[in-house]
Amino acid sequence: MSSEVGLSERGNITVQRLESALERLINGKPDRTPNDGKISLSRINKEAGLSSGGIYYYAEFVDKARNEIEKHKSQKSGYSSNSNKTSIDKLRAQRDKERELKERYRSQRDEIKKFCDQVVARNANLEFSLYEALERIDALETEVKKVKVVELDRGKKS
Repeated sequence: MSSEVGLSERGNITVQRLESALERLINGKPDRTPNDGKISLSRINKEAGLSSGGIYYYAEFVDKARNEIEKHKSQKSGYSSNSNKTSIDKLRAQRDKERELKERYRSQRDEIKKFCDQVVARNANLEFSLYEALERIDALETEVKKVKVVELDRGKKS
């Protein structure tokens, strides 16, 4: 594109930045914006690194960019159904992978829960056994206290 009429050196540099940003977006190799194939004036502005609405100061470039965007959209519509199918397939594969991960995590959670329940049950069983043993010890101690122990002297007295 020829430089716009009456632009300063700085304006010409800005137009060059806009043109290279448009070229990067058309080629699918943007630096500052997502690489999703979308092209708009706003995206060209962001890709060029201009402030919001800066592109609109360059009317000739805006007209050229709109034409390029239309060309790009018409070319893209020819093979967009293929790209849509591949993106849908990718999304389905991702969904299936997430489902499989969720199922695996659920089964791991259930196994851990089952293990924890077994540990708690075993702990309760041990506590009850300890309680019974302590009760038996108390009963035996009271029985020993009731019994009077008498010493028997056998043999010679000195």
